[in-house]
Amino acid sequence: MSEAREHAVTGPPVRPRGWARRHRALLIAVVVLLLGAVLVSFRPWESCGSGLRAVDADEESVGSSYVCVGLNLDSGPMRDDDPLDPLDPLEKLIKSRNELAGDDFKSIVVLENLAPDPKVDSQPFPFVRREVQGAITAAWPKNGPPGIKLLLANYGSNADHWRVVAEEIVAAAAAQRIVAVTDVGTSSENSRALVAELSKHGIATIGATVTANNMNTDPKGARIDNFFRVGPTNTDEARAAAGYIAAHGFRRVMMIQGVSKEDTYATTLAEAFQNSSKVPVSFTKTYDVKPLIDTSREAYLRGLFSRWHNDICGAKPDLIYFAGRGLDVGALVAALAGDGACEGLDTVTVMTGDDASTLAGKPLELNGDISVRLRYTALAYPDQWDMFTADPAHPTYKKNYDNFVAEFTGTHGFPKAELWDGAAMIEHDAVAAAVEAAVQNVSADPVSVANVLRSIDCNSPVPGATGFIAFDQATGNQLDKALPILSIDPDGSVHPVDLVWSRGRPLNTLPDCGR
Repeated sequence: MSEAREHAVTGPPVRPRGWARRHRALLIAVVVLLLGAVLVSFRPWESCGSGLRAVDADEESVGSSYVCVGLNLDSGPMRDDDPLDPLDPLEKLIKSRNELAGDDFKSIVVLENLAPDPKVDSQPFPFVRREVQGAITAAWPKNGPPGIKLLLANYGSNADHWRVVAEEIVAAAAAQRIVAVTDVGTSSENSRALVAELSKHGIATIGATVTANNMNTDPKGARIDNFFRVGPTNTDEARAAAGYIAAHGFRRVMMIQGVSKEDTYATTLAEAFQNSSKVPVSFTKTYDVKPLIDTSREAYLRGLFSRWHNDICGAKPDLIYFAGRGLDVGALVAALAGDGACEGLDTVTVMTGDDASTLAGKPLELNGDISVRLRYTALAYPDQWDMFTADPAHPTYKKNYDNFVAEFTGTHGFPKAELWDGAAMIEHDAVAAAVEAAVQNVSADPVSVANVLRSIDCNSPVPGATGFIAFDQATGNQLDKALPILSIDPDGSVHPVDLVWSRGRPLNTLPDCGR
């Protein structure tokens, strides 16, 4: 046998195929499944920036397949359809100003639901946009202090992703030298839990539009040490409403109350009104709203309130106090106007809290089968100090407001028409308090800020668009808040009715704050 033939016959032994080669199809399937799981978990195609995480969104409501929740450290896009994002111009402005802050900076966080979903949320996007405008005005006035940064934080619909936001803010607090978290969005159990979590880590929050009485206590009822607010409490609003009702001779008062355990704004507003009212509530109806997959919150409540038509006609109230969200008030007045006449009930006054500001600027069905006079206690109103001219302190309040308007319209070029719902004014004051703390604090450590904020009291208030900002040291609540009472006309225009004070008079600057 030749050598070549011998090698061909007796060459290297044949090795059996390995498991991977024998089960190649199965291995490919497993790899594909694992890769798919990784892609779904990490979603590399979704471009949320540093400090943000992607969550699914309702495309019909926000025009986006995902939104970014967390702390926007890069001031970049917060959803997948930027630059169509309505916040895009403000995000770019914030980014450009943050880049000028230098190395010796301090940061202020504006926390909100930055992509509201009408199927779940009552607060419309234009209100949120104006809040951000107010924050920008306070952070960067023409001759303001250098080194201030603004960071936007998004906790999503119903503050569902508050844990993500808390984790990101806590993680970034030292490096970003966070002075305070402002705004806090709407009063709810989720936003309350977020405030409590930040306080555990020594981070101060300054609420703007959160009015629920229990926002300064944690879910177990303990005081949240590092919480402050520039707006009123629901007790303040209810007291103002009760005084108005008694002064104008209303006798048959009905209450409609939101009872969702999550919505502490509605529940504490109802409780405060019942405790403050000088006129007995003769009739009460309650409602609750869960997230719906097939219709909007407003459409659902429009149908529910229609079912109450006969009950309301039978009760014949001359005033309905509505302890619920502004969007829900819109559904009520639509039902009153469009569901048939009532014998003996041609006109009714509906009075509610500050969340009705979200209705301002929208056409409302007020002149229908039952005509409605809509009133609400507001957080702020442009030119509100024109109702305060008789008081010796008027020139000072008016000057502070005029300075704010000059910065808002002149320095930043925002239209004065954007002030009509008070959102920019109240958020300006929350950020103005944070800026004051940043300037006065010798430390850049976030845990040092709360003590500085407590020193903003009746003796050392901060000038604001809505009045002087002064905190009660025991509760963190605003002292002597001015509350405009406003009316909304069918075309959505807003008009002042009265100006009242949470404790019956303007801020007293005596050492004991006039107690």
